[in-house]
Amino acid sequence: MRYSEPVPHPDYYKTLGVPKTASDEEVKKAYRKLARKYHPDLNPGNAEAEAKFKELSAAHEVLSDPEKRKNYDQFGDPNGPPQMAPGPGFGGVPQGGFDFGDLFGSFMGGGGRPEPQGPRRGEDLLRRVQLSFQDAFKGTRLSFTVNRTEPCLACHGSGEARGKATTCAACHGKGKTQGGMFGMGRVCGVCHGKGTIAPPCSECGGQGRKPKTETVTVAIPPGVDEGQRLRVAGKGEAGRRGGGPGDLFLELAVQPDPRFERKGPNLHVKLPVSFSEAALGAKVDVPTPDGKATLKVPPGVQSGQKLRLKAHGMPLGKGGERGDLFAEVAVVTPAIADERSKELLRELAELNDAALRERRGGA
Repeated sequence: MRYSEPVPHPDYYKTLGVPKTASDEEVKKAYRKLARKYHPDLNPGNAEAEAKFKELSAAHEVLSDPEKRKNYDQFGDPNGPPQMAPGPGFGGVPQGGFDFGDLFGSFMGGGGRPEPQGPRRGEDLLRRVQLSFQDAFKGTRLSFTVNRTEPCLACHGSGEARGKATTCAACHGKGKTQGGMFGMGRVCGVCHGKGTIAPPCSECGGQGRKPKTETVTVAIPPGVDEGQRLRVAGKGEAGRRGGGPGDLFLELAVQPDPRFERKGPNLHVKLPVSFSEAALGAKVDVPTPDGKATLKVPPGVQSGQKLRLKAHGMPLGKGGERGDLFAEVAVVTPAIADERSKELLRELAELNDAALRERRGGA
């Protein structure tokens, strides 16, 4: 075994005309300026401009990638330090220890690594939307704008300029190069298995998709909860190479109603009742999301006791079912100021407090 010989790489900083201390933004700005000047679409039939454009693309790929740039600055190779390679006894590996496709790919921006060529589904998008408590209770329709991408019409999502593909010089149009142990073929690192190379589409810059701002209208069902996610199919990023679009996910942020504490489909409220209502029982009004409801308070109810109103909570799906509402009783002790009220309470105490004193262990 031996170390493979280093692959010579051009001075990428010199290619883009930037110093080694250039920021990512400076690298990007320099590339865009020169790429516009030497783009094949703007220089038809100019082989010199096409070659220059390929050099610029290779330089930009390395210097815009933090890991590749770090390797290039440290080792002179965007792929990192030299790797162990088989000796001359293994077939299919050139004496230099590297494959021609890798070497060629370094200049062409391929890096020697295959990338998936089949259809790729677009990325999903996530958007957080605000809802009032009443909108969450009743359901609503929301309209909002989404910044997403759509397939480029000029290149049909391929990212390549149509009708301008040339045979890959690294693999001679075969899509594979001889390399590795035992001379086994591998996907060409320059054309990524296609056998041809084409300049990037001038409309989308080789991305295969273009930005789009779209208005989306979504029906929010009744009963949605804080943090719940709704999926809007097909409204994510555009796919690549014929792949389907991703989805848009809405994460709901429901503004609370100060009257209610929500626990799943059930609602909880505080219910203040007077001393006499608690002692004698009563019918009282209780707030619910769709108005007031009458609740029967049983005689002798205690503070902290919870009374249930069935089917007065949040909606449960499309069947019309609802959660429950629980009213927690809080007995309000009156502030007695007049003598007549005090006299009546003393009489009441004489009639009813003896049993309570016994339970407390008093006399």
